[in-house]
Amino acid sequence: MKRFYIIDFLGYFGPQLLFFLTLYLLYSTKTYLIVYIIAIIFNSLLNFIIKGIIKQPRPKEDLDVFNPEKKHSPRIASDIYGMPSGHSQHVFLSTTYIYLVLRNINLTLFYFLFSLLTLVQRVRYRNHTIKQVIVGGSIGAFIAYIAYTYATNSLVGKLATKLDDNAREITDGFFG
Repeated sequence: MKRFYIIDFLGYFGPQLLFFLTLYLLYSTKTYLIVYIIAIIFNSLLNFIIKGIIKQPRPKEDLDVFNPEKKHSPRIASDIYGMPSGHSQHVFLSTTYIYLVLRNINLTLFYFLFSLLTLVQRVRYRNHTIKQVIVGGSIGAFIAYIAYTYATNSLVGKLATKLDDNAREITDGFFG
């Protein structure tokens, strides 16, 4: 497993890397950026709730090489249960959302590569089954689609910018 350390590392931190890259890429499109952040928060909460409802365990004997202390410490519901994969939800939310907003094929392929690395890493280290990462990815992509549709249909182009009045009403009374 040591020879794939860099690939595994990128897969393990895929959600965080794609999150920060997405923040950077969407910085100039404030509406999409804000909706993305809200979608990520909603995605995390939804993952926690679904895991608590389904209670499907992770595969036996997970190999947690990046956090070995977890094996000896108590885990919370999102750590105990594996369905759906939170890592998969997050990377596919970011991948789908960045595609829908920017429509850049090369960038989407780059995101998709990171997403696949994350899925492979989660299955390879027995944190999740293939079914758990597929379901997680599907939920993340669906949330991204809903968030993008909401932002596009309800917000973009409909938020009016306030004209700067430069306090004219106040100064006109004193100097005018």
